[in-house]
Amino acid sequence: MIKRRIVLYMVPTLLLLVLSGCWVNEYSSYDDPVEGYRPVYGTSQTQEVTLTSARSVNNPGKIYVYGRFLLVNEVNKGIHVFDNTTPENPKAIGFVQLLGNTDMAIRNNVLYADHMGNLVALEVHDFEKLTSIGTLSLQDWNLGIPPPAGYYFECVDQTKGIVTGWKKATLTKYECYASY
Repeated sequence: MIKRRIVLYMVPTLLLLVLSGCWVNEYSSYDDPVEGYRPVYGTSQTQEVTLTSARSVNNPGKIYVYGRFLLVNEVNKGIHVFDNTTPENPKAIGFVQLLGNTDMAIRNNVLYADHMGNLVALEVHDFEKLTSIGTLSLQDWNLGIPPPAGYYFECVDQTKGIVTGWKKATLTKYECYASY
């Protein structure tokens, strides 16, 4: 009887705690400045998935090996592609621009990656060209790259375009907080 009563109280309480941190919450503006983030807006060209020439790796994330290729995520920017035929000396051969990218997988010559709040499927042909197969929306954040969790941020103004990144800034007017 006591165990049942505990379960009756604990389950709703835990459910409430879990659900309370999953959305971007609106807060009132405050007078004191606070460290937070300001959105960086881009154009439709910055949203395109493109295969470009190789560039240096600055902020690496996940690493994936597929056949003779080594793929290295550049956090929130895309995927570096290396020819890994000689593992002790991989050769940079290109960069797949995928804004907001943090994860990837590849199977049967199809690269699956997150891009601007969507999952994209790209057919790869030895990374000489990419062909888009499809896109699947992953979340409700359709304004671009979501803000870092646990910070106040300047609310997104959809009339300025899509968010392609976030810049750390001292905010004097802040109404939004990312608590997910």
